[in-house]
Amino acid sequence: MTRIDGFSRIGGAALAALLLMGGAGAALAQDQKERVNVYQYAVDHPQADAQMRSAPSLGASVPQAVELARVEGDQDYGYFYFDGRPVLVDMRTRSVVRVDQ
Repeated sequence: MTRIDGFSRIGGAALAALLLMGGAGAALAQDQKERVNVYQYAVDHPQADAQMRSAPSLGASVPQAVELARVEGDQDYGYFYFDGRPVLVDMRTRSVVRVDQ
């Protein structure tokens, strides 16, 4: 009986660990899905092109003079358009996180 109880405890712990890992995977998948939705939102809601001296690059800071459009339902990312294409920006740091070439 103790052997079965011990097995049950180990089995229960293993099952809990698998469920937690599955939850982490689901959270990652959800995070990736949200990023795709942010890009799609920007494509579906175009803005006038921002005036900048040079083209934005990945990781670069966006000047305060550039107005960032907010994404409905997502406070982490915003966007602006440059040369007819959306540029995604981290709203906390104003860093460019995606630029289409």
